[in-house]
Amino acid sequence: MRLFWKVFAILWLATLMVGGSGFLVSRALQQDWLLLQFHPQLKDFAEELVTRYETDGPSAAQRWLDAQRDEYRLRAQLFDTEGQSLLPGTLPRRPIFQQSTPPNVESREIWHGRLFQLDWLSAQGDYHLSLFVPRDELFNWRRTPVALILNIFLAMALLGIISLLLSRYLTGPLRQLGLASQSLAKGRFEAEKLERIGRRSDEIGDLSRHFSHMAQRVQDLLDSQRQLMRDISHELRSPLARLRVGLALGSKQGAATEDPLWSRLDRECTRLDLLIEDILTLSRQDIQDHPPCQFALDTLVAEVIEDNQFVADTQEFELVGSTLITLEGWPEQLRSALDNLLRNALRFSPAHGVIRVSLATSRGQCQISVEDQGPGVDDQWLPRLGEPFLRLPGQTGASGHGLGLAIARRAIAMHGGSLTFSLSTMGGLKALIQLPGQT
Repeated sequence: MRLFWKVFAILWLATLMVGGSGFLVSRALQQDWLLLQFHPQLKDFAEELVTRYETDGPSAAQRWLDAQRDEYRLRAQLFDTEGQSLLPGTLPRRPIFQQSTPPNVESREIWHGRLFQLDWLSAQGDYHLSLFVPRDELFNWRRTPVALILNIFLAMALLGIISLLLSRYLTGPLRQLGLASQSLAKGRFEAEKLERIGRRSDEIGDLSRHFSHMAQRVQDLLDSQRQLMRDISHELRSPLARLRVGLALGSKQGAATEDPLWSRLDRECTRLDLLIEDILTLSRQDIQDHPPCQFALDTLVAEVIEDNQFVADTQEFELVGSTLITLEGWPEQLRSALDNLLRNALRFSPAHGVIRVSLATSRGQCQISVEDQGPGVDDQWLPRLGEPFLRLPGQTGASGHGLGLAIARRAIAMHGGSLTFSLSTMGGLKALIQLPGQT
């Protein structure tokens, strides 16, 4: 359920519960049985009257009624089962209380209150009691400050509990997101702390998942930047040191322009220029400064194969299958990734070797595989292919700096895809690109 509907439902139910509880309490306080049960003068009124009538006689019962009228303003009349009055009683002289109007009716006398009709069964007989409670007496008990405060306290307590639960429900995940942002600012993002929030299906869950994705991306970039800076400083030392030594030798020996030393220095400068270009390409991939566009994947793959076939020596490219897929993304970035994979295959393929490029679709994804007949890579190194400046055992400096595969991996990740490596059935290395398809 979305957060909006949760908040709406909780507030709506809270209002209903508070209003309903107040209504029920108010109605309960007006019930006759509750009034007769808890009113201090009415609780044993009928029993006391019948007991005095049966034990001490009508006169004693009438005197007790008079005392109740004078002290508590409670008026009553006792009848038998036939409706005959057993006592003069103390009911007000109004027609509503008697069957006939007495001659001395006080017409200007107005009475307000509640009239209770009670039946009482004793060992000696059955009785009917008419009991009149004036409005003030009802008001004094039913509207006491204690009852009013109790009703208000109940409503406030109920609203307080619901508000507390709602506040904790909303602010708890936000507090954890705040702590996670502080950790990210210090460069120590811990994604596992947001896993529980990320399982929610409301807006807070969406926010947590988006934040985790963003934070993980930022953390990866920070880690990659640190590692890249360390690797760059390491890789640049070697050609710069050789250039420095070469220049020192050339200046001391007064070498001529045709001296092999200058050719060696030129090669080192070329390698350094290519290394810097790859580093700049790798850094630019983190900044998407132009919008994506649509392009045909099969056409792009064919163009990249044609470009590499032109520079190939004796190796041959073989294109198998098709996807008929139109992707939305950055074609130049994907072209660079494919070009790096094909050039890598060319570099390690033997003379007259075949490089097979296969296109296929499976479960809404398009797949591009590049297989060669080169020496391949040991299984232990396959997961690490694509790391910047990774140098495999037996590789020389002429084989590159490992930035080509890193550029390809990042370009493919920009399109929501993945790049994996395995051993090919052709005997060499197989690079598999998986991209989400969009026809």
